[in-house]
Amino acid sequence: MAYSDFKGTACHDHWIPYYTFGDCSHSECNSHNLRNLKGINEDYNHEWAKNMSSLLIEIKQRVDTLRSEGRAEMDFNETAKYNAIYKDIISKGKLECPIPVAEKTGRPKKNAAHRLLARLQKYDVETLSFMYDFNIPFDNNLAERDIRMVKLRQKISGCFRGKEGPIVFCRIRSYISTCRKNGQKVMESLVKAIKGEPFIPQTL
Repeated sequence: MAYSDFKGTACHDHWIPYYTFGDCSHSECNSHNLRNLKGINEDYNHEWAKNMSSLLIEIKQRVDTLRSEGRAEMDFNETAKYNAIYKDIISKGKLECPIPVAEKTGRPKKNAAHRLLARLQKYDVETLSFMYDFNIPFDNNLAERDIRMVKLRQKISGCFRGKEGPIVFCRIRSYISTCRKNGQKVMESLVKAIKGEPFIPQTL
């Protein structure tokens, strides 16, 4: 499938070219946001960054609780409350780290705190998308874990010597990942696959 054919929600780390995919919706990876917020708090001692981290974690925990109770969405009043708190933190952040006045020529110099604050304000819906739609993950860690072994294999061995090797490697890794996501024991699933009885997940 070509990137242009993707119609779902792309959860990513805010690499701007991703936003050129206009036929899909977008979601910001909040693990990346949390790391950046932690860095801002440590480097600049900004209270807004600490408060934003706490809010994102609180919302995630609330979503996890509702999902465990069989809920498919959060009540409107609750999402409105969290959204208001989010915007209030952004407003206080602007007071805590105002943009410096520009010199006679050129643009004002912005540091990492200014850039992150502006990004969280502009992409507020994408940042909180996991709250509005429980099918959207909090982060893209699962996707990164799926490709980590491929990158690790490439790093250690350099490359495959033919076309068949990478195809077999990716099929095995894909099968293992599918088994784990469906709560299957990896070794038992591999044994079944070798016996010609592979685990096949049920699809809707």
